Amino acid sequence: MDSKRIEQRKKGIGGSDIAAILGLSPWRTPYQVWLEKRGEAEGWEGSPQSDWGTRQEPIIRKWYADTTGRAVRVPRRLLHHQKHKYMIASLDGYTDDRRVVEIKTSKMIKGWGEPGTSEIPDHYAVQCHHYMIVTGYEVTDVPVSIAGGSPVIYEVPAEKEIAEMIIDACANFWQSVKNGTPPEPISYRDVVHRYGSVQTEGIVVADSTIIEMAYRLRDVQNKIDKLTLEETYLKGELIKAIGDKGDTLVTPDGTAIATYRLAKGRAMFDAKALKNEYPEIWGKYAREGNPQRRFLLKIKGGEE
Repeated sequence: MDSKRIEQRKKGIGGSDIAAILGLSPWRTPYQVWLEKRGEAEGWEGSPQSDWGTRQEPIIRKWYADTTGRAVRVPRRLLHHQKHKYMIASLDGYTDDRRVVEIKTSKMIKGWGEPGTSEIPDHYAVQCHHYMIVTGYEVTDVPVSIAGGSPVIYEVPAEKEIAEMIIDACANFWQSVKNGTPPEPISYRDVVHRYGSVQTEGIVVADSTIIEMAYRLRDVQNKIDKLTLEETYLKGELIKAIGDKGDTLVTPDGTAIATYRLAKGRAMFDAKALKNEYPEIWGKYAREGNPQRRFLLKIKGGEE
């Protein structure tokens, strides 16, 4: 995708955003999308899987056209809802008989029902509904290749109740972008980003729910410590069994259990040596990172 279109996407809510805003995305949270729209974080530019899907689009688009007999038009620009201008759509295609075409590739069958039905994963379904709201079309065809197989087509019809929910969610979210009020953080990454750089002091009194969580965290950390010790011991015993006799541990029937081989050494930059030998150069390029709060659990004891 070109940089101009990426910049345009920051100025509205697109189909790839709506699942995250509704809390349905496997990849992003509402808070992450909010940061992107505010220009406080880089926008999501895809993954290796989504890049592969983009490369497959022309092939699946032609297959769809050949299979259905419908010519597929590809818009040259982002589309905007007539009334809610912040609702935008970057379509994979549309047909002359007013059908959105949303092309997908999927590694897994999970969430996909029988071809020809509207049973597709929720995060894709709301994307289709978002596009139908923007275009005013009443149906979306979803040609998809699942697990590398031949494409099949799903058909998602417009639903008034879903459309109303999405329009309301977009209005509320865009208002939060404009007035600078972030959504509630829902992931660890969200929480650390939101509060990790705040300069603050003072006592916060925990309620009974938070106290219980603190004790649960202590118990989890104790279990992790015990498991880490056991992991270290067991790895050591397996390495000792291999020793200097070979590099692969196997069962009597030849099934591989573990390997212990030399790996190529990692190239490492010796910043300490540079500072000692060339302090002027080190001082010129050294940058102090932003201060970050550090979380420490003070409750001790618990399960042994």
